[in-house]
Amino acid sequence: MNPSFSLPRLGFALLLAASIPSATRAADQAVEDVSVAELKVLDADFGRLESIMQVYDDPYYLPRIKVYHSALKLRVEAQHKNFDQQRLDDLRYDINQQIQRMSRAMQPLLTPLPTGEEKIEVSRLTPSPSRPEEVKAALTALDEAIVREEAKAKTMPKIHEDPMARIARAKQGRAELGKQFTAEKWAAVTRDLETPPRVAWVPKPAPYVPPPTKAEP
Repeated sequence: MNPSFSLPRLGFALLLAASIPSATRAADQAVEDVSVAELKVLDADFGRLESIMQVYDDPYYLPRIKVYHSALKLRVEAQHKNFDQQRLDDLRYDINQQIQRMSRAMQPLLTPLPTGEEKIEVSRLTPSPSRPEEVKAALTALDEAIVREEAKAKTMPKIHEDPMARIARAKQGRAELGKQFTAEKWAAVTRDLETPPRVAWVPKPAPYVPPPTKAEP
């Protein structure tokens, strides 16, 4: 043995050599733990996709989605055989994107389907004040129009002028027509009721004026 290689140095070298395999095994274990956790998340995502496919019933898109589902399944199986973090992230993105598309397609329509209800434009009616039956039918149609417009006004965005003010004017005009029906008053009330609301006017902010600078002494 080389006299210059002392026993303490020999012991340190042996300890270092023994610790290298342990560190390697720990690093491999850490990588394995990460892959196991990531694959569990991937399987959960793919499980949600398969669950939503059980209730998705669009006859036009479902055959195409089944083909896409088969391709995604092959990519999931490939990850279980050869884990790749980058490809797994891309795969999860594609799976969740397809889930969102199918979920969005199954949500109720934002615009409701047309109903069989007939909506008469009361402003087009020209009842004769001398014919009570026409006046009665016109006032009934006006009452129904006020109810419809009031329900619509409650859901309008805030950018419009106050729609309830228009409804209040229509109700007041309806009361006046009930007491004394005239063609002029009828035209004014119904035209005002059915005129689309305007966007509220917002004044422009005053131009910015920088504060005066202090004069240097």
